[in-house]
Amino acid sequence: MGLLLQIVHDPSGAWSVHGLPGQPAASLASLRASIDYARTECAAAPATIELMVDGFYAVIHQELGWPRRLVAPEEDEAAVSIEAGVIGPPTHTGFRDWLKRWARAI
Repeated sequence: MGLLLQIVHDPSGAWSVHGLPGQPAASLASLRASIDYARTECAAAPATIELMVDGFYAVIHQELGWPRRLVAPEEDEAAVSIEAGVIGPPTHTGFRDWLKRWARAI
């Protein structure tokens, strides 16, 4: 059984991470920063992540190493990867596109 983490978008506009062993909740500026913080602090251990944003609730299961990408790459990051031939163009689902637009709006 892995960790149970919660990433919450607070009414103040900050993002909080809850459930890290021995760590208080952390207020961060973005969803991407919250996910990166959580992954680093738990050493990418298996985790169930509850994402709570203004009434939106999602549960994500991450295996050891956190192989699933939870947010789309930044535009510059995607362009550099494509130009370098590291990966092909990002494949977006409708939900991922919506979440990306939504995250930029907040």
